[in-house]
Amino acid sequence: MSDEPLVAVFRKYPPLVVTLDELKAILMPITVGYAWGESTIKDLWTLGAPTPDSGPGKIEKRIVFPGQLAKWLADVLEKQGQPLDDAAKIYIELQELSR
Repeated sequence: MSDEPLVAVFRKYPPLVVTLDELKAILMPITVGYAWGESTIKDLWTLGAPTPDSGPGKIEKRIVFPGQLAKWLADVLEKQGQPLDDAAKIYIELQELSR
């Protein structure tokens, strides 16, 4: 299955700004039993740049780009046998944290 339609839709969405712990809290439950998914959450997070207010003594937040998130979600959801529609729900959960 191609991730192109999902990536095209997600690229219209604004970037997310989250901590690694916030990202893990939302994404870990959908990766249970899929080692690659579990091990690449941090990679997904580090693809984005740190926010300007991140720095010494502060919890680092990074920008998570929707296109990259869509590619990751397409892979994980397909491997886990979950519908791609779940990607929208996950994005909304992350967007609520991003405010």
